[in-house]
Amino acid sequence: MKRSLSLRPVVCLMALALLFTALTACSDAPDPGPPVPVVIEEAVDTLPFGIVFRQGNAALRDQVWAALQALSADGTVEQIARSWFGYDPTTIPADPYATAELEDVRERRLIVGIDAAAAPMSYLDNFGAFRGFDVDLARAVGDYFGWEVDFFPITWTDREMELVSGNVDCIWGGLTLTDHILERMEHTESYMENRQVLLTMSDSGITTLRGMRGGRLALRQGSASELALEQNPGFRDHLEAIILHECLTVSLDFLRQGLVDAVLMYETSARYYIQTGDASVFAWERS
Repeated sequence: MKRSLSLRPVVCLMALALLFTALTACSDAPDPGPPVPVVIEEAVDTLPFGIVFRQGNAALRDQVWAALQALSADGTVEQIARSWFGYDPTTIPADPYATAELEDVRERRLIVGIDAAAAPMSYLDNFGAFRGFDVDLARAVGDYFGWEVDFFPITWTDREMELVSGNVDCIWGGLTLTDHILERMEHTESYMENRQVLLTMSDSGITTLRGMRGGRLALRQGSASELALEQNPGFRDHLEAIILHECLTVSLDFLRQGLVDAVLMYETSARYYIQTGDASVFAWERS
């Protein structure tokens, strides 16, 4: 009578082989590294950017807007946009003849009030130079007309006072066209729309707005982020805490330290921060 061979040793060997394979696969898995900031694609709100002028100064508004249309037609606007964003998000109608009917365009000095802590729209770099998409766009308008263009950094909460007092001719630099502005100031049409998004860390587990329920949110005080929250109560009312800071640099530091779960900011600023890692461009104090 033949004896049957036991399958138990074979099964054990197969199990050990599978275990070894699994352990080897785990050890070969790439190290995810430290957490990094990421943008949640779902937006809290989308807001329009525009340029504003003192009430009654519609002539200057029309000149600037006509120049922007001509610069859009010749490709200058797109070139500037791509240099800062990698694509062209502007909404300026292209019209090569937009300035043809303007009257009495004289040489002048245009004083532009800007937010010096709104990279990549407008900011002061580490060498004290004004930089940003809006800065380059304003300079292009100056070159078009032969104007001298100077930039005047303003405290963003005082922007209306700076304009009304005559310290600046216009405010240009990531300015949201709110109902208040539309009613009280001369303004261009929207030249760009920008999304208000959440910036979080890659290990937060947050991938949607709903994932922020019960979370802690930081944002810049007096910025359009406050307006975006106000216009999205379904998101705002489910947060555990809303922390306001004078500048985004502090908000981003809170995020890195794990003191908040996300920062609410413009998408262009969030992606600029991810690309450069430089939070200092979001801070400015008048000396």
